[in-house]
Amino acid sequence: MNKYLEFLRKIKSVAFATTDGQNPHVRIADVMLVEDDQLFFLVPRGKPFYRQLKQNPRLALVGMDRTYKSVRITGNIEFVDRSYVDKIFEANPMMNDLYGGEKRDILEAYRMKSGVGDVFDLSVTPPFRERFAFGEETVNSVGYRINSECKSCGDCIDACPESCIVEGETYSINGTNCLECGRCMEVCNFDAIDAPQAFDNVV
Repeated sequence: MNKYLEFLRKIKSVAFATTDGQNPHVRIADVMLVEDDQLFFLVPRGKPFYRQLKQNPRLALVGMDRTYKSVRITGNIEFVDRSYVDKIFEANPMMNDLYGGEKRDILEAYRMKSGVGDVFDLSVTPPFRERFAFGEETVNSVGYRINSECKSCGDCIDACPESCIVEGETYSINGTNCLECGRCMEVCNFDAIDAPQAFDNVV
């Protein structure tokens, strides 16, 4: 079981972002179920959220716990058969207070069966960052990178707020502790530092 999907399920109420083709939209909704490394959700057919998912079946979500550990995921979604509505109600019995009995007929179940994600943990020192993928997706590693143009001048070491740059003939960056703030790249005079590729650009 993907521990980061379970992390979002434990938080349950997280931020969901979509687009209507022109404007971004965000709301708080619930992660209803994790099964077979897939996330499952519910949405009423009458909501703009439903229409946005139908128009562009791609979703981004993020959740943070009380220790300031956050997980965000981007992936494609698909609507699933109504048997999942009943399964979700079994896992979330409080839903009967809102949509008990025949009222649940307005709800549609959908899932994210693959995606890419980013973990950023501020509860530890130094902060920890990791990327992950599930389903059929792949993802780039984290952090800025120092390339072969490096002259070992040391300017980047002095600039890094987390001291995660390692000296050598060519310097290197410990990506798991990199804040990805870009300060090292701004002070480099040799174009020797490459920005990380954003995980949500990977499909």
